[in-house]
Amino acid sequence: MAHVSLCLIAKDEERMLPGCLESVRGVVDEIVLVDTGSTDRTRELARAAGARVLERPWDDDFAAPRNLAAAHATGDWILPLDADERLAPGAGVALRRALRRATFDVGLVRCHNADAPDAPAGEVLSGARRAGPPALLPRVVRRAPGLRWTGRIHESVLEWAAARGGRIAALEVDLVHLGYSKEIWDGRGKRARNLALLRRRAEDEPGSVIALGYLAAELLALGQAEEAGEIAERAWAALDRQPRHRSIRRLAVVRAALAVRRGDAAVALEAVDRAEAAGGPNPDLPFFRACALEISAGAPGAPGREERLVRAAAELRRALALLEGGVFDQVIYAQRARALARLGAVELRAGRAEAARAAFRAARTPARPADALAPAEGIEAAAGEAEALVALGRAGEALAALEPVLAAGGPPRAWAAAARAAHALGALDDARLFLARARAAAAA
Repeated sequence: MAHVSLCLIAKDEERMLPGCLESVRGVVDEIVLVDTGSTDRTRELARAAGARVLERPWDDDFAAPRNLAAAHATGDWILPLDADERLAPGAGVALRRALRRATFDVGLVRCHNADAPDAPAGEVLSGARRAGPPALLPRVVRRAPGLRWTGRIHESVLEWAAARGGRIAALEVDLVHLGYSKEIWDGRGKRARNLALLRRRAEDEPGSVIALGYLAAELLALGQAEEAGEIAERAWAALDRQPRHRSIRRLAVVRAALAVRRGDAAVALEAVDRAEAAGGPNPDLPFFRACALEISAGAPGAPGREERLVRAAAELRRALALLEGGVFDQVIYAQRARALARLGAVELRAGRAEAARAAFRAARTPARPADALAPAEGIEAAAGEAEALVALGRAGEALAALEPVLAAGGPPRAWAAAARAAHALGALDDARLFLARARAAAAA
């Protein structure tokens, strides 16, 4: 029977560590934990669970303690987890089954991000309490000479595996991650720490599209679009010098998102087409392809407009199908409600008001709270649904739907939709008032 070593790195994890250790009881044969400077009971809890505890001062490098733990492991396989991760119920049996017939060197497990640290594992796995789609992560590694994680942040074993021709396989093993929730993320100041480490990693690996792609994505998430764009273009210019195994998807998604913001359909299409050709499907790619096609459709009467809108709608439905039935290494931007809202906008432009209304309504009423649109996106979807209702001759319903949005101030689009609804009802004074509010909101 294969022996499995759980390898952990931890600092001040007395709250999270017991749950992690409990989840692997009876699954792993040894535990190696590298502590990077805890001031709580992390080390004591680990030793009480039978772990071999090593200490290494934290020096802004996640790969270094990961490699130290692996160097002291003795098992045939390494299971590298973090304290805020747990093997899901049944995952231990699935892992042992996979190892009995293993022909792979790196196994990818399905990581499910919980929407809160107290979310029950069953509800996270079902999707009811999951934040976003599950992601494939390399968490089962055959121990071999020279085994090494690289990257001071977002450290990975995949570079090492690719260099030696390692075989990679997706496993039917599920992992629950509790540290993704906003409560934990904000409480630990991870955004600021990650940005600093990503800048250092980009300095360590100035020619790597992986390092630069991570940095550009983080900057974009923080609203620093100009710097994100500069880094993305620098990395894109280096694509032809990259080893073939390096994924360009994250970089392509950032580049496409920035291109869509400035209305550059050609650049967005180039980015997603190249990423899909190199790495296969991912929901982010048809999502941004649809955005680019919508931009390129132009005004009513423009040549090829109808065809582009039909293609955009098809790409959004493809993104939704991938989100529903696939598991990917990471989905950065596309989520079900966001894709539905974009589909509503495309259908509205194409003159298919009923399809638009249905898409906007579905976007605004997600089955899971974690799938809800951001407030600004929700307001835009409400305005879009109102526009569809007006087009369907249901102006009264449109005004009723907009009432809470307008009461909160509302964006220009919502006031403009209200003006159209009032005009359709013959309330011309109200229509003029709403139109004035739309202009004032746009000028603010």
